[in-house]
Amino acid sequence: MSILWPRKGLGRSAGTVVMCGIAIFLLFGPQAARPDAASDDLVKQRITTRLAGQVTLHLELLQLDVADGVAQLSGTAASIGEVQTLSRIVGGVVGVNTVINNVTVRPSARSADDLGQEIRRKLDRRPRFQASPISVEVMGGDVTLAGKVDRGLDRLDAEMIAASVAGVARIINRIEVIGSGSTPPEEIRKRVLSILTNPLTFGVIRGLQVTVAGGTVTLSGTAPREPDREEAERLALGVPGVAQVVNQITVLGS
Repeated sequence: MSILWPRKGLGRSAGTVVMCGIAIFLLFGPQAARPDAASDDLVKQRITTRLAGQVTLHLELLQLDVADGVAQLSGTAASIGEVQTLSRIVGGVVGVNTVINNVTVRPSARSADDLGQEIRRKLDRRPRFQASPISVEVMGGDVTLAGKVDRGLDRLDAEMIAASVAGVARIINRIEVIGSGSTPPEEIRKRVLSILTNPLTFGVIRGLQVTVAGGTVTLSGTAPREPDREEAERLALGVPGVAQVVNQITVLGS
């Protein structure tokens, strides 16, 4: 079975349900008889319900297939940020172990100047980027960011802000983290471990292993859900001296 979101502007049929400006068609094709068919249907229903409430996503011709906990997506979105958000949302649905996201960014008629100006406006709304301005260069749908920030988390957030702009298909992040590599690796490792293993703040990664080389932290272990895996990365990026995280944490069941 697949779920198809048609392009905006197409005529409605009697079986069409319009939510958030996106027409959702449920296409029930013949199913091969297998024991897990019912659970696959339930996971599809959960994903459909979750996506129907996402008013910030501008998806077209989104097709979804689920088999044995693997959710496969195709279609188009307005920005690379929407593609990434889609993976996070679907990955957080109960019953989804793996997300295969083949959604692409549809071509935009926006000029490079228009894209660059919107990205700069969004960055300038954050006080931390007012103090440390980020340069933005746009070529087609590719955006290059450069500058210096205090934390690896700021570097990631700048990338996510730029990625959220409609028409952006790729981010080249050349932002540097001030002081990266100057903090002793063992000090960084202890701070990352203290945050990620504290049950009051996080503590959900099983078999957590942390290694540090310069300003790069590598995480491994297993997480209950995809959002937990991503949150572990964000928490590690918030530690002073961490420029980037290599996230090798796997999700249970994937």
